[in-house]
Formats: sequence, C-alpha cells, structure tokens
Amino acid sequence: MIDLLSQMNDLSLGAADGMSGLIESGKSTLKWGQRLGLICAAIAFAIGGYLLMLGGDRGRQKCIGWFIGGAVGLVIVMGALGIAQGVDSNIKFGG
Repeated sequence: MIDLLSQMNDLSLGAADGMSGLIESGKSTLKWGQRLGLICAAIAFAIGGYLLMLGGDRGRQKCIGWFIGGAVGLVIVMGALGIAQGVDSNIKFGG
C-alpha cells in the first residue's frame, strides 16, 4: 500500500513539473512576442510619421490609422504578459 502511495506521489510530481515547464515556455513565448510587437509598433510609427510629413493632402488622414494601430497593438502585446502572470498567480494547476 505504501509503495502504491509513493508511486502516486511520483506521478503527481511529474505532472506538476510538466505544467511548470509549460508555463515557463508560455512566458518565454510572450516575452519574445513583446520584442516582436515593439519592433512592429516602431515600424508602424515610422510609417505614420513618414505619411504625416510627406503624405501630401491626405497624409494626415492616412497616418492616423498607422498611429492608432501601432499604439493599440503595443498595448495589447505589452499587456498580455501581465494578464498571463495574473492568471498564473490566481489559478494554480495540478497541486
């Protein structure tokens, strides 16, 4: 009976190790996504600035979409890691 209980503990610890590995993989993926999002937002702001300065009569109208899109995308990408960490701290999986 004691052997069965020790085997059950080993199985549950193995599942917890797998879950923590999955959580760490998710966090590293989100951090990588933040870097990519920051680069994309910088490109969007650069395109918007180019359109604002050299876009002619309709440049101001075209640049607003680039600025808003870059800002909204940046907020979403930067907030994703905070949301994931909040969920991770409030919800415990496995044990």
